[in-house]
Amino acid sequence: MMVWRMRFASCVLLLISLMLAGCQSEQSPATSAATNAGPPPDPPALVTVAVVRRSQVSPQFRALGNIRPRHVSIVASGAQGIVQDFPVEAGDFVAAGALLSQLRMKASSLEIEVQQALIREREAELAELKQPRAEDVAESRARLQAQMSILTRVRRDRDKKLELDARGAAASTEVRDAEDDYQTALQNMNAAQAAYDRVASGAREEQVQQATARLESQRKHVEYLLAEQEKRSTFAPFAGFVVEEHTYVGQWLANGAPIVTLAGLDEVEVELMIDQQYVSEITPGRAVQLTVRGAGSSAAAEQWQGQVSTVIPRSEWESGSRSFPIIVRIPNRIDESVSPPLPALREGMMAEAEFAGVPVDAILVPKDSIVRSSRGAFIYVLNPPAEGGVQNVRQVMVQTGVAADGWIQVTGEGLAAGQQVVVEGAERLRPFKSVTIASVAAADAADGSAADNSESAEQAGSTPAAGE
Repeated sequence: MMVWRMRFASCVLLLISLMLAGCQSEQSPATSAATNAGPPPDPPALVTVAVVRRSQVSPQFRALGNIRPRHVSIVASGAQGIVQDFPVEAGDFVAAGALLSQLRMKASSLEIEVQQALIREREAELAELKQPRAEDVAESRARLQAQMSILTRVRRDRDKKLELDARGAAASTEVRDAEDDYQTALQNMNAAQAAYDRVASGAREEQVQQATARLESQRKHVEYLLAEQEKRSTFAPFAGFVVEEHTYVGQWLANGAPIVTLAGLDEVEVELMIDQQYVSEITPGRAVQLTVRGAGSSAAAEQWQGQVSTVIPRSEWESGSRSFPIIVRIPNRIDESVSPPLPALREGMMAEAEFAGVPVDAILVPKDSIVRSSRGAFIYVLNPPAEGGVQNVRQVMVQTGVAADGWIQVTGEGLAAGQQVVVEGAERLRPFKSVTIASVAAADAADGSAADNSESAEQAGSTPAAGE
């Protein structure tokens, strides 16, 4: 049974082989020729082209920065003590000279009163030295007159003894005693005269100078104490907003301890980082247009006008950065109709600045015409069509440069204004691929003139599309 099944299967296979061989022998000659001719040629690619332009363009570059106050001060206490009064809060607007904090004053006020009393004492001493009392002058004068009377009497006694001695009626010892009494009385009178002159003329100049110096020193000491007392009251150094509190009533403050952080927002600054290839085009005084979101009444972006204040000639090259910081100052807008006043530009907001560089003469193509690969960037340029032939493209490697409004500067071999480049469909092309132009894109560059536009349009219209 098994043998018969195997023979039946062999017969079926043989029959199928004979039928296939018959079908192959019946193919027509036309079909065989088509099979031997290979695949048909590719049809032209449908592309959109644009006209190459030559125009003056300015490099556009943007930079981001954070808004910060131009003046920020951590206002500190000039003295140590316990806070008695702290009338401000974070968010308050304070005018220049407004009280920020007050320390207790009792101890310093008592010390100042003591030292002021010493001033009055020194003033009295000086006045006493400069103007002697009438009683002292009268006393000195009376003593002088008494000594003069004694001298007169002693002189009479001496003269009498000398007359007696001349007649031999007086002892020699009596004469010497009389002379001694006279000399003693004379010296006492001279001393009384000197004392009177001293009292009548007042104190010596040196004493007056010493007393004057002591008085002046005491006055300076009181001024010092008053200045130290003023340090116990801290005032706002400029008008601004309290952005942070560092103390409160009852807290002990050391000398130099922070009280508040004060920010002046009438004028703000933005620090922007500019790449080294553009930094030479940024100069102090240059106007800058900045875009800030949330600065107005809505969340929409708002334009602000600023001015370059400083170009800092040092980059963070140690960390690998080749960008240079520039400082742009912006006058702020403060709404004083509400309390506290509200600034439009606030610390920490982000601002975007846009700059235009020096115009350059450039060959421009649409950005969409650039094809990027591992070998670099290239574009497809239409070759002039041969007579009666189909138009094709060539591949041109390019170096890109300044970009402006959808156009970009390129440099490459054989590029010139008026040529046509592929804008749409370039990803399907290869060198010398035949193309059919579907349309010509608008050829208006950012800075192109009307004459350039008309010239480009004429050049675009003079190139026939394939199949016309």
